[in-house]
Amino acid sequence: MPESRRRKPKKQPPTTSGNQTRRKPPSPPWFGGLILALFLLGIVYLLIYYFSNGGVLGMESLGGWNILIGFGFVVIGLAVSTQWR
Repeated sequence: MPESRRRKPKKQPPTTSGNQTRRKPPSPPWFGGLILALFLLGIVYLLIYYFSNGGVLGMESLGGWNILIGFGFVVIGLAVSTQWR
């Protein structure tokens, strides 16, 4: 009587001793404060601009650029927040 073929053992995936993915360390404690500071700085800048009608010293000459500066702080805060771990 003929013998049946033996099943080959399943191949084990190669061990990744040198190719291990390293986890990035958590963010430093001050990182959250930086994110909040940038958001608040942008919001406060915009509020001061709107409530003073641009009459604050230094804001007068910038005109409409004040809006871009205020939202710039908020956008930078958003960009920094994407790096939070």
